Order: sequence, then structure tokens, then C-alpha cells
Amino acid sequence: MKFSMTKQKFINQWLRHFANGVSKIQIESYVKDQYIWHVFSYGLISDEKLLIGDDARNAFDQADKSACICCDMFGNSGVREGLSGCDSSKMIEEHFTELYVVAKDYSWTYIKTHENGSCGPYFYRK
Repeated sequence: MKFSMTKQKFINQWLRHFANGVSKIQIESYVKDQYIWHVFSYGLISDEKLLIGDDARNAFDQADKSACICCDMFGNSGVREGLSGCDSSKMIEEHFTELYVVAKDYSWTYIKTHENGSCGPYFYRK
């Protein structure tokens, strides 16, 4: 069976799983028509489970990535299953402008943002 998911469906699923405690008003104000990682950068989700920068990179590098979904927001590869050889934070930073990775069961997410050095990367485990 071929994997098929649009970027918009990925965004909706991501928000449903990782931002379900964020109000619709906050989503409209801070996230809609922008980037879903703003739930982290604006502090809409802030707890001990959110890791940023090198802590996020380390957590991602140690995470079980055997079953994951990736969404390349700025590239042509769209949404796909698996990391296609980019299974470390260093490789992701070298090959992608902005990449969202989630465990297939949506238990964790890793986001490499386009904001080099100022926002992210982020790792969040539910």
C-alpha cells in the first residue's frame, strides 16, 4: 500500500496530537498561515517534555526512528514514511530547510526549523 498524505492533512494531524491543549484562538492567532512550530516558539506548549537546541538534537538522535512520518515543508518531497537516509539531526540540518518528523504513533515529534540558530530545533515527547 502506498503512503499518501497531503501537507495540510499532516499539519492537521500534528496539531490534533501535539497541540490539543492549545485553544483555537491561539492556533488562529499564532499558528494558522504560519508554522506549526510556533506552538513551541510562542510558549503555547511549554513543559519539561519540550527540548530545544542541542537537547532536542540529542533526543532525536537517540529516538527510535524505525517507524516515522516526515514532512518537508519547503522541499518537493512532501509527506512520506521514513527518513530516507537522514536519520540524524546533523544529516537533517545539512539536507533540509524545514523538516517535521513524527513517530508513526505520534508519541514524539522533532522539528528542524528554517530559523537557523534562533528557533529550534524542537523535540517533544507526549
